[in-house]
Amino acid sequence: MDFRSFTLQTPKDWSKLKGDAYDSNAGIIITKNNDSIFYDYGPYSNSLEQLSTPVISRKDLNELLKVNPKIDTALFIILNENENQEDFIKSKIIYKKIDGSKAKILEPKQVGKGITGVYIDSLKTGSIGKIRFNLYGTNLKKENQVELLKAIQTLQFRK
Repeated sequence: MDFRSFTLQTPKDWSKLKGDAYDSNAGIIITKNNDSIFYDYGPYSNSLEQLSTPVISRKDLNELLKVNPKIDTALFIILNENENQEDFIKSKIIYKKIDGSKAKILEPKQVGKGITGVYIDSLKTGSIGKIRFNLYGTNLKKENQVELLKAIQTLQFRK
């Protein structure tokens, strides 16, 4: 598949839908069994951080409440002594080079639950800053997860 800014080798039965982003090259790839894979090549691409809610130990929360007793504890994931922040992260992360750029690759710890994808923080610098890239699907069926991870390895970016 050719997306102007990059190319990707995918199964023949995947199709692409162009998004209407005005500041980036963004859109959706639809797999043969209708999973959605999103891509965004531009300055505001999401870094695919998995925890948007801060994680805090119960001990640290108690210290925070001493300083700010009115803080809304619903804003946090609170860990008990026997819990680890890793327990709340659904995808494992590896870093490797793809087409010469350092890439963060995510793969769910459990098939069908979590993000499968890639994020590259800096492909080049444009007139509006760093150009970033992401390509990902959430809660993909096993076949699509495997195919997407293979496809990620074939990414090539226009220089």
